[in-house]
Amino acid sequence: MDLGINPIHSVIWLVSFIGLIISIAYIIKYKEKRGYGITALTYFLDVFLYNSVLHLQLVWGFHFLTLQGLEIWSGVVRLHSLFLLISFLLIAPSARNK
Repeated sequence: MDLGINPIHSVIWLVSFIGLIISIAYIIKYKEKRGYGITALTYFLDVFLYNSVLHLQLVWGFHFLTLQGLEIWSGVVRLHSLFLLISFLLIAPSARNK
């Protein structure tokens, strides 16, 4: 098994870091709609931390998790995104009617 890291993970790490900054700025600027910022913040934080640990483990040799643990966390990140999308679909239409 090739234990190298795909360069796309570096791009994902950078975009999730930018997303963290934008989410924090959104929460600060739009205090009345903070929930949208918090949901985005939790997702970007999850992706950022996952890719940070992935880089630490596969690039720099710090072993925090087993490969199975990384695979489970990867699944949790995808599940997190699915929950957020479903909640957006359920909440957003009712928010527009107010």
